[in-house]
Amino acid sequence: MPRLRAELERELAARQRESDDVGLEMEHLRHSVAGEVDRTWTSAWKSPETVDAKVRARLAGHGGYQSLRVRQRELAELCRTLQDELEKGMTP
Repeated sequence: MPRLRAELERELAARQRESDDVGLEMEHLRHSVAGEVDRTWTSAWKSPETVDAKVRARLAGHGGYQSLRVRQRELAELCRTLQDELEKGMTP
């Protein structure tokens, strides 16, 4: 039995909100790591680019951040699937 349009719309909205929340959490972690790197890293080669590279390297090894990245990818795929289902329901 096909899912009702209203049910699909609710599910899509909920997953989009969750994705937004995950994105905010990732941004918060990135900002925290960047602040720590900027405060504690002393180097003659320190520049915005090298700080960014160091932050990206730390986040690559940060289990919580990587879990959030995986969840965000899953949510993006689910949103695409739900959107496709909604669009299929709109065509005759």
